[in-house]
Amino acid sequence: MSRNEVDALRRSGYDTGHPEFAERMVRALNDGLRVLEALPRDDVFWHGWANDHATIHKLDAFTAERLKRDPSDRTARWTLVALALARGANDGGLSLLGPDIAADPTVVADAFVIADWVGKEIGLDLTPELSEVCAWADRDALEALAREEAGEAARAALRVLEPGAPHNEGPGR
Repeated sequence: MSRNEVDALRRSGYDTGHPEFAERMVRALNDGLRVLEALPRDDVFWHGWANDHATIHKLDAFTAERLKRDPSDRTARWTLVALALARGANDGGLSLLGPDIAADPTVVADAFVIADWVGKEIGLDLTPELSEVCAWADRDALEALAREEAGEAARAALRVLEPGAPHNEGPGR
């Protein structure tokens, strides 16, 4: 990833009010690139490419294949989320978070950050997608998180999951 692309991702994070999350996404991209760069050059992945240089295009293909083979691969998942945010994808990678939310309901906070980021960056309301991805969470675990002082995202997730929930539900709304 070029310095300009990293800077643009950071700037987007700052512009949308999520600088810490942007830094996590930069780390996710760097982690993904390290995995790709460590891949032996005689691996079948490299066949068919013009060269064996790790690029963002190759990173996208590589991590998508890794996640397809191993849906529990968090490095691949978060690399794809970071790429989606960096490229201005309509869902910002939100659709990829279901398995992580199922394993750890605190990830709903990340889902709300992504929905807010996309809403501020490109103006899309991701409430339906947010509802779909939050549905992966164990309801009892979400309710337990919601009772905690820092459970704002879990409370918002529960509101989004209510039948007939109004649009634009997010933490603090």
